[in-house]
Amino acid sequence: MDRNKSKIKKKDDREVYVLIDVSNIRSACLKSCDFNIDFIRLYEYLKRKYVSLKDVRYYEGISCDDKSKEKKFKLLEECGYSIRSLRRRSYIEPASTKTFACKKCKCKNRVQIHKKEVKMKSNVDVFLASEMLEIAYEAKKPTHIIVFTCDGDYAEAIRIAAKNSKISITVIATPPMVGKWKKNSLSVRLRELRKNTPRYQLNNINDIKDEIKQLRK
Repeated sequence: MDRNKSKIKKKDDREVYVLIDVSNIRSACLKSCDFNIDFIRLYEYLKRKYVSLKDVRYYEGISCDDKSKEKKFKLLEECGYSIRSLRRRSYIEPASTKTFACKKCKCKNRVQIHKKEVKMKSNVDVFLASEMLEIAYEAKKPTHIIVFTCDGDYAEAIRIAAKNSKISITVIATPPMVGKWKKNSLSVRLRELRKNTPRYQLNNINDIKDEIKQLRK
């Protein structure tokens, strides 16, 4: 056998779909890795990296009359993203309390540890998981699904999607530990998938940090 031929890598002809849980990965990178993602640079990187890139889907909620975000979405669409947005709806997170017993008098005191809050939610994670399963179900040729997230709620959808032998899945997330004082954003459930999920990889987003981070002006 020709030694030179044996060194030639097999061409990766898989169709590539990229699904980005924007709020999750953006927040995780800022908290755990100290950088903001430049989504224009990220798209340019993905186009260079994957010759058979089929779609890059950008999942993020939007509030009614958020003109600034609508303008941002339009810019990202012009760049090449497929915007997947849902309207954010408000919900009330009730106050929570905890009871403490005084060590001296043994009297019990109830203390409020979390105030009542009005929060916004759009459930784009359900949207993303549904489309991931749709891609896996419809795949007729080798397909690579790349998910940017640290959220362990996707674990079951990933496991089910990977049952299709044509599907390979890569999650790109923050590392489990960055430093003594850094917050660990990566879900344990995504790490545990490596034990029993075929064709699944978990990659460190820091490996592409220089390609995708916002550049200081």
